[in-house]
Amino acid sequence: MAEPTLLALNNAGFKTSLRADDLNTKLMSLLGLKSRYEPARLAIARSLAVKAPPAQESDTDEEDGKIIVGQNLFGDDLAVWVALLVEHAQLDNPSVRDVQELVKRHWNRGIDLLSEEWERCEGDFDRFVLQLGGRAGVREGGKARALRHGADGDFSPRAVPVELALGDPGIDIATQQPVTWLLNGRGNSPHVAVMGTLGTGKTRLAVSLIQQVRELSGCPVILFDMAKGDLAADEDLIRQIGAEVISAPRSPVPLDVLHVADRNPTEITNAAMRFRESFQLVTQSRPGGAQLDALREAAQRALTASAVVKFKDVRDKLREVYAEKKRKDDTVTSTFNDLTAWELFEPRFKPADFFSRSWIINVSEATETAQRLIVFLVLDALYAHCRSLPDSAVDEQGHRALRLVVGIDEARKVLGYGHPSLIGLVRESRSKGMTMFLISQSPDDYDSEDENFLENIGLGLSFRTNAMRPNALKAVLGETVDLGGLPNGVAVTRLPGRPGIIRVKTWEQK
Repeated sequence: MAEPTLLALNNAGFKTSLRADDLNTKLMSLLGLKSRYEPARLAIARSLAVKAPPAQESDTDEEDGKIIVGQNLFGDDLAVWVALLVEHAQLDNPSVRDVQELVKRHWNRGIDLLSEEWERCEGDFDRFVLQLGGRAGVREGGKARALRHGADGDFSPRAVPVELALGDPGIDIATQQPVTWLLNGRGNSPHVAVMGTLGTGKTRLAVSLIQQVRELSGCPVILFDMAKGDLAADEDLIRQIGAEVISAPRSPVPLDVLHVADRNPTEITNAAMRFRESFQLVTQSRPGGAQLDALREAAQRALTASAVVKFKDVRDKLREVYAEKKRKDDTVTSTFNDLTAWELFEPRFKPADFFSRSWIINVSEATETAQRLIVFLVLDALYAHCRSLPDSAVDEQGHRALRLVVGIDEARKVLGYGHPSLIGLVRESRSKGMTMFLISQSPDDYDSEDENFLENIGLGLSFRTNAMRPNALKAVLGETVDLGGLPNGVAVTRLPGRPGIIRVKTWEQK
């Protein structure tokens, strides 16, 4: 942009809607800021972090807010802000008015996002700031996380070694030496299974490992809390991984779970079939062939009709298909009726944006049917997004950059259903830089007719458990082991390059 234009912008007036300006003033007070431009800058930056362009205000008669002059709004960094705005909008030779309009839209969207995040943080200033810092790539303690912004909202950290300590003290009981595991080394599967009965320490260790991955790599974390809601209530965990908590069904998951990036007929059909496969796994009785055809057709019609599809839109199309075929209501329609009693999903974020940040999705208060649907449809969206990404970067030593950690607590609730996207993620996501943490009570939970997940696990750790199926245990430890007598805090594992199994003291019993 030419010098005279920058000078004109320096003296130009910038404003947003009166509604957004009121929120700006409110946030200025809540955050203890002294000038109107401070929350405005935060809002514009927050909106620029969203890849999609901000919408134009639909109400053209809405009153404008107060003006802030460019030199006050942007200070000495005017050229940087203008470059970011213009690059985000992909404009060539923008006018002063174009930039004013971009500022208005970003300010408007950003202040809404900041207000929503303040509410989700329940007015906790420290949590709010840490959440913003985590999204900006700043670690606790001020160290830079050096995230790179790639195509389609792909936020990927650099390829660095992610070597995990297996607990605190995390020592081999036989040798009294520290035990570590390189998660993202050459040839390693990055997936982890932690097993054990209640009170043995499995969740404690799994959370510690996930926090280490976050600390070392900086990648976002998605945690499904299918147990008692303990993860969603853990303030230290929330702060350390920079997560937002969603408690379903009280709050909808803000993800466009039925998003289709490439809206050609083949991809729409594929998405419809993914939905059908997931939905049939949540009904009380297995749908028959005619019901499955109707499900696929209903999803296909909804996806064809609109780029943004809500769960209830598929329900409405299913009713349409049933009416045309003169079918009576059955277990499929009744399941839809039950699940649409809540707003389980809100298509606010596309997968690329949703999976670039950290979330704890608490489904502990939902019915088992709703729990499975939420987990299955989020995993469907993740699997489709994963397949669209290029392979993650690898450094000269063979360390692969990590894009995302996915953890499922009480994974037994979904492991036995043969969910195609879960199977696909465990089998195929390594090259995309994703790591799965499956937390369950027994190795038996992983042994099903459809898939033995443990065969694709890089690190399996078992605390005390009453495992009954020797094949499941042998898949991860290489031999059968009596796990019934292990004390709390002690886990059994096998590590690459080390003969036999290792008993690890993961934490001291107090």
